[in-house]
Amino acid sequence: MSREKALKLINEYLAKQEPQKVQLADDIQRLLSYYKGIDSFGKNIDISIDLVEKSIRSLKVDSEDLKSDLKRVNKGLELAEKMAKDLGVNVNQVPNYKIAKQSLDYAQKQINKSKRYL
Repeated sequence: MSREKALKLINEYLAKQEPQKVQLADDIQRLLSYYKGIDSFGKNIDISIDLVEKSIRSLKVDSEDLKSDLKRVNKGLELAEKMAKDLGVNVNQVPNYKIAKQSLDYAQKQINKSKRYL
């Protein structure tokens, strides 16, 4: 085979290969463009973490406040029961007694819920 013929065959072969190289380059560029998603999702994660941290701090404060109020209500219920007994009256006639008593279960459920996240 002559040198000219070999060069011609090589050039024809390379000419056919050129589109594949362009296609490969396009595929690589498309894949590399996903860096934009990394930046975007990374920033979203930072925002979400900030929100979660703020929510946890708020949950801690609310949980402590609830525990404090629960202690006060328990003390109030005990005093109401003692006073009602001493005075010989039905404790359910004490204003807010029934509502306060009913709130105990709800308070305990909420405290238990908050413990799952703290």
